[in-house]
Order: sequence, then structure tokens, then C-alpha cells
Amino acid sequence: MSWKRGAYPEFTLEDAVAVLFMLRNPTGRKAISEVLELGEGSVRTLLKKLGSLEVIESTQRGHSLNEKGRKLVERMESCFSGAKPTGKIDGYPAYALVLRNPPEFKSIELRDEAIRFHARGAMILIVRDGKPVFPEDERPLDETMPELAERLGVLNPGEGDMVIVTWAESEADAMKSAYHVALTLKGECIPEEISSLVR
Repeated sequence: MSWKRGAYPEFTLEDAVAVLFMLRNPTGRKAISEVLELGEGSVRTLLKKLGSLEVIESTQRGHSLNEKGRKLVERMESCFSGAKPTGKIDGYPAYALVLRNPPEFKSIELRDEAIRFHARGAMILIVRDGKPVFPEDERPLDETMPELAERLGVLNPGEGDMVIVTWAESEADAMKSAYHVALTLKGECIPEEISSLVR
């Protein structure tokens, strides 16, 4: 039996962050369950908790952020963007997000962090002169992986921003491991009421 289907509703802070970004558009419980590979019980519990914080509203079309929820996501977005699919790397689905004003970091430690969180691999890039480069040697991504460099353009990263790319066996793990790296660096950007959901 998979650990994601246990008797207890289980979700992580990464799940909660992913759901908040997803709910910028009305989304049904089943879709959330499929995208995040979470049991319906866990999704129900998470939505109920978000409902009790009065950050989402529920209608026939699904669940979505209300005004308070949108402000909360805007606060998170001042630190990092929502994760977006960026095709495949080594045959695995990949996701990427932009982290603004990155603190001091070691790429290898962040890659290890992503792998601990079910990623197969991760790439940490910094935008220099408008292009994502590898911070260790300033080598531009478009020299080695031009297609990926082009796909990352949709994220519109700014000068000095970090781009986190993670890939994993499943789309859900790729997305959540990208959020995990962002939270490792910018956990303080998550409002206390959201962090408290998973204690």
C-alpha cells in the first residue's frame, strides 16, 4: 500500500503551497487529488482547514481563493512563483519556479534537498544578463540545454533571480520538490497560519 493512501489524512506544507497556487483558478477536489497524488481524504482535510482560515470559497465549479486568499498568495509570490511544467529532463517530468532575492546558498545542498523530497534531480540556476546560468561557473544554460532555456522563458525571471528546476518519476513529485527547495530557502515567506496547518 502506498504511503500516500494511508488511513490518516496526510499532507505536507509543499502540498498546502501547491494547492494555494492551484486555487487561483477554480479547481475541483478530484483534480487536486490527481495533480498532487494525494488521497481524497487528505485533500478534503486540507480544503477544510483552508476554509477555516477563510482564504478559499467553494462553489459548484470547485474551490478558489477569495480576496484574503489572493492577498496571501501575492505575499508568497513576492518570494517565489508557482511551479510550472517545463517538459521532460532525462525522460522525467520537470517543473520550475523562480525564487526572488535568493539568499546565500550551495547548489549541491539544494540538489540534495530536492532529491530527499522524491526528485530524481535538480538544477539551480541564477539569471545573469537576462539568461539562466549555472552559478558555479557562470556557464549559460542555453549552451548545454537550449530547449530547456527557451522553455524557462515563460517564467519571466528577473536579473539575479534563482530558477529552480526539478524532475521526478511523477509530475506531483517534480512539482512538490521544486516547492520544497523554495521553502528551504524562503520558508519565512509562508504565512504562519499556513505553516500551522501541517503541525
